[in-house]
Amino acid sequence: MENNTQMVAVQELPNAAMHPRTDFPSEDAMKLYYLQLANIMNVNYADGNSEYLSMKCLYRKLRQFIHTLQLIGTHEWGQGIAEIQNASGAYMMQNNTPPKILLQNNREIGLHLQFVMQLAGNVGFLKQLEGILHYHFQNIETLLRSLKEEVDHNDALTSYIK
Repeated sequence: MENNTQMVAVQELPNAAMHPRTDFPSEDAMKLYYLQLANIMNVNYADGNSEYLSMKCLYRKLRQFIHTLQLIGTHEWGQGIAEIQNASGAYMMQNNTPPKILLQNNREIGLHLQFVMQLAGNVGFLKQLEGILHYHFQNIETLLRSLKEEVDHNDALTSYIK
């Protein structure tokens, strides 16, 4: 039951060609875009309706997405398939398990192996998605720095007036 026709997933790192070709006309336009994205994605977990908190929540969510895609992208998907097939083949040869259960288990193992192989074949697309999300992540990071400076400046003015 060994299958030597394993797909080899090409491990490519995100590069500049994977980034969206969007330049924002201004920082305000970029901020508006990401505030709308935060609203669409419904990532505002914190109380309060400030732009800074909305951006911070979107920043955290994108960081989680990127981390998950990095885990998927760095996994060695091509390794272990033959071992799983050999182990399940040995299991299928047992005589003390009813044939109906063996067939059901074989079907389940086959479905999972098929999923793993399909995922391995699409790692390149996942890397592209990771690159796109990283582009937005960097933009939001820049916006957060400027928003933080604005908040700090406003706080300093408020405390100076008091």
